Amino acid sequence: MLPNPTNCPDPDCNEPIKYWQVHCRCGHFLGYPNYREASAERGELMRRYVAARNDAQQRGVGLLLDKLEVLTEQARPVIAMAFSACDDILRPGRYRNYDQRVESGERDPAIASDHADREKVGATLFKMHSDHIVYAVLSPSERGLASYGPVAVRWEVTAAYIGRRASLLESNSYTFFNQHGLGALGAAVPPGYRAIWQDRAQLVAAKLAARLTTTTSESTLPSMMMHTGSKREDDDFVEVAIYADRGLDTQDVTAVALQRTPTTAEELHRRDLIREICVARGIAFTE
Repeated sequence: MLPNPTNCPDPDCNEPIKYWQVHCRCGHFLGYPNYREASAERGELMRRYVAARNDAQQRGVGLLLDKLEVLTEQARPVIAMAFSACDDILRPGRYRNYDQRVESGERDPAIASDHADREKVGATLFKMHSDHIVYAVLSPSERGLASYGPVAVRWEVTAAYIGRRASLLESNSYTFFNQHGLGALGAAVPPGYRAIWQDRAQLVAAKLAARLTTTTSESTLPSMMMHTGSKREDDDFVEVAIYADRGLDTQDVTAVALQRTPTTAEELHRRDLIREICVARGIAFTE
């Protein structure tokens, strides 16, 4: 049974845990809120998974679902970004999310409607901690979503860092928000569509099993897990949310892949700098 305490586990404290806390008042580490929320839904997720697996077996695609789960176990978080952002974070820095860059003055807020939408979705899915969330895609390769940037950066997942900070959502937050009508006052996030890192294969199986048929080719499984459309609204993927209150540490970056060639002198310069730092740090670099 995964831990999801309602009270502080420290026997000398035992105070009720507030949904937004990372540490209890006594100092005991409680786990990151997004992880705890996903962990609390594990029972519903497993019910969806078992139903999906039984259906796949009955339709003769159980072995194909096995292969999908193996592929998912090998997948890692990937963030697509600009050449300049990649160059900046691979030095001593960290990958900082939208809220953190707006707060520090590194960038202006998005247009009013987009900023408002971002705030609404974040506040619903990541109550009181959306400003600490860094978003990635669960990628079966070193590639990311092209609509988010020309450079894909892949992180390894260790139990001590991303493993305990990450939760996964079945789809893009915006898509999920709209599909489940979460814009209404008092709307509750339906359980069973989020997972902790260890249960990523079950989440992907619950999502995609119904799409498998006896004519589905094994070679199409990666594009089923992560589909890049002509625009962001057409992308279909599993979203990885990583709690990173001071930005996401780049120590665990293992691969950088260019998703298009540089088109400006600035991008060419940044590409060369990225290549140099990848060589120096032993990071795989693909052009």
